[in-house]
Amino acid sequence: MIRVRKSAVPPHSLTSTKAYDGEDVNSQLDADQYNKCYLCERVCGTDCQVEHLKSQRNNPHLKQVWDNLLLGCSYCNGRKSDAYDNILNPLAVNIEDEIEQRIDYSNKQALFVATSDDDAHGKTVELLSRLHNGTKPFRNTKEEHFIEYIISDVYDFQVIIDAYLRQRNPSTENAVREELGIDKELLGFKYWIIKDNPELFAVFGDAMVWNKQ
Repeated sequence: MIRVRKSAVPPHSLTSTKAYDGEDVNSQLDADQYNKCYLCERVCGTDCQVEHLKSQRNNPHLKQVWDNLLLGCSYCNGRKSDAYDNILNPLAVNIEDEIEQRIDYSNKQALFVATSDDDAHGKTVELLSRLHNGTKPFRNTKEEHFIEYIISDVYDFQVIIDAYLRQRNPSTENAVREELGIDKELLGFKYWIIKDNPELFAVFGDAMVWNKQ
């Protein structure tokens, strides 16, 4: 999960209709977020939904508020529910700096650590852990496929990093930079691989600022 930037001007249908998920809303969010879910950072494809950062049930007055609408996948949207209205706002906070995001390959777990102990940070970590690791000792089929996809993609990035560390040249450097592009998946995890290594951060830190203010 990382910071999200989106267009400042609300789509027309939010003020001209009663719908929050008009075609113009879907189209603009799709373009702004590069067709990625704001929570898991996977490309949604045709699985995208207009998601409310603060739930409709608890905040009906925010149903059509542009700043409360984000693109999410059905997997994350269905598990977020209305119990996580107080997570960090990815439109206002550099999530990738506030939440450490790593993969524990041996235990097949995603690890999230907050840099602060307030409720918003805690709820964000709780939600991300719920999405990636499930809520029971054994994951169901969807949860298992989800974490397998995450681990595989992050591992492939680690292979590219290792190739760069073994042989540093324009080709291997460009391969890393390409995987840090704004349209790529799982940047939160990839950023922390870079941030955990001072030498890597010195070279690639400039590739991790596109979404910051």
